[in-house]
Amino acid sequence: MPGDFVVLTNGKKKLSVILFDLGFTLINFEGDFHQAMRESYLALADSLIASGCQIDRQAFADKFFEVISQYYRNRAVDLIERPVEENLLKTLHHFSMDHLNESALQEAVKAMYLYTEAWWKLEPDTHETLNTLHNMGYRLGIISNASNTPDLNRLIDNHNLRQYFEIVVISAEEGIRKPDPRIFAKTLKKMGAKPECALMVGDTLPADVLGAQNSGIKSVWITRRANRPENNDVMESIQPDYTIPDLTSLVSLVDQIGCVN
Repeated sequence: MPGDFVVLTNGKKKLSVILFDLGFTLINFEGDFHQAMRESYLALADSLIASGCQIDRQAFADKFFEVISQYYRNRAVDLIERPVEENLLKTLHHFSMDHLNESALQEAVKAMYLYTEAWWKLEPDTHETLNTLHNMGYRLGIISNASNTPDLNRLIDNHNLRQYFEIVVISAEEGIRKPDPRIFAKTLKKMGAKPECALMVGDTLPADVLGAQNSGIKSVWITRRANRPENNDVMESIQPDYTIPDLTSLVSLVDQIGCVN
């Protein structure tokens, strides 16, 4: 039951909740991420053309890249998550195509994400680790920064992950992104859990580690996919509570931690 505690042999209360990031933590993008993004914008344009839009395929993809890149720069500062449809509508407006119906709009967005979804592959130790933690009695949740809820849900279901998780919180639905402490607080509130008995596991220092720590949650940094600019730039300033190379290492770690006194 929410709020119940198990006492470890060292006298500490056992952690009750383990929260996970999704991308590059439970699943990995096995391809050139930036190239795939650019190609997905062409898939977006192709869908629009198929629906009757009179646009130049490459010109539209280039403009969408420009619009969404500016959005990415803005959200890195304000941590506000806006649905990807807003950026698509801005791009359509640039081409004086404000008349697109909702069905065609959603089909185009789906086409874009279906292209990238094919590149996401399950990490080899994900199912075994999650199944073990679930059987150990931990309550599991996902907090994911994602601009499209259907895309995120398909990724979870395509890899048969939903069975382990009590809750999935998506930034597109909440309107805010990690590391904003509010998304962590909302998640724990929905679970009826306290931050001092929760753990956050993720690959990104600013979003997962700092976000958790600023929310009173202990952090675990998983490093096998962490060699990226957003981590390398803050390696000295953001220190995780725990560091592990892979998910398998998490199983032996969690029962040693206990709640924050």
